[in-house]
Amino acid sequence: MEPIYVLLRSVLLPWLHLWFRWTIEGAENIPARGPAILAFNHIAFLDPLAAAYVVDRTGRRPRFLAKSELFQDKRIRWLLKGAGQIEVRRGTRDAPIALDKAVKALSKGEIIVIFPEGTITTDPDLYPMDAKSGLARLALATSAPVIPCALWGTQNVWPKGFEAHWRPRQDILVRVGEPMPVEGDLEDRGSWDGLGAAVMERIALLLASLRPVVPDRRRPLKKSAA
Repeated sequence: MEPIYVLLRSVLLPWLHLWFRWTIEGAENIPARGPAILAFNHIAFLDPLAAAYVVDRTGRRPRFLAKSELFQDKRIRWLLKGAGQIEVRRGTRDAPIALDKAVKALSKGEIIVIFPEGTITTDPDLYPMDAKSGLARLALATSAPVIPCALWGTQNVWPKGFEAHWRPRQDILVRVGEPMPVEGDLEDRGSWDGLGAAVMERIALLLASLRPVVPDRRRPLKKSAA
């Protein structure tokens, strides 16, 4: 493991364990060894840390596909690079580099974590959006199993466009689904769309069982004083 990752793990994971109240179901579906692609829904800024916590609890080391905007933030860029995370430069000539790096990681038997939507959902009720093509292309290029995962509760802590609320012992729920078969042609855009839709449908089903357990408590941003 990269030294920066070891440092982050030693600092962040114990805090995550103690600060939140976790309910994780289906963690046994994450393989103890060998490659896998974990696909999570994306509802809040806290999601990457929550996903990392879940994967680490199974004894695996997560490697994320992260959008380039995060790497442009000087406050965290060195952490992301030092921890070996993979920058995705969407819409540029360098975009395929991220896929190549992810393929290489999977060939070494690593776990890749991806948010197929590419960003926090813009649905006002936090339902999943359509998947970008990256998930399907990566799965079809490697035949690594795709494991759908649903997160809920993080939106009450660190949401986008709402007030953050860091009260301790808030509930975070995670449900890990069974591995999905990967079928299709890497060169066929229809296969990309079909696989991406199937994964997001499975995530939506997992999420549906979590939503009633913890109410959505997001609060509007406070207006600044005139």
